[in-house]
Amino acid sequence: MVSFTRSWPIAFSLLLAACADPQGSQVRQAVLDGGDLVLDLDLRFTETQMQALEHGIPLRLAVHLGGAAPDVAIDLRYSPLSRQYELALPNDAGTRVFSSRARLLAALDRVVVNDVGAAQGVVRVELVSSALPAPLRLPALIDRDWRLATPPRTWGG
Repeated sequence: MVSFTRSWPIAFSLLLAACADPQGSQVRQAVLDGGDLVLDLDLRFTETQMQALEHGIPLRLAVHLGGAAPDVAIDLRYSPLSRQYELALPNDAGTRVFSSRARLLAALDRVVVNDVGAAQGVVRVELVSSALPAPLRLPALIDRDWRLATPPRTWGG
């Protein structure tokens, strides 16, 4: 029998692998421009996530700024009746509307977070499973098709 002290590094690495985004989403670049943080994102949604959006289930992404500023949310919605996609970015005054899913996803390539109060930090983006409707929260915690999480990316300094 293998002792716990010898096997914990293996168990920990397996846990990290299970939590990783299988699609390879990433923050390609994070640049401080004045007081704003400009993010160049490469978010790769799964078919399960896109089907949920197509059926009117909103998706929320959290932009974690590592304590440099409060976390901000990005909301994606689809209204089947009007056939319009909606995007609410952290600093936009209103919701942006798109006629196609491709345009919505293209708008996520560049996200600006205004008034970041630090000269350096770490940023990462992830899907917020707790923002999903109650019946989807548990599957989102255990199903890899619901994972979307970028590795941390440093900026500034």
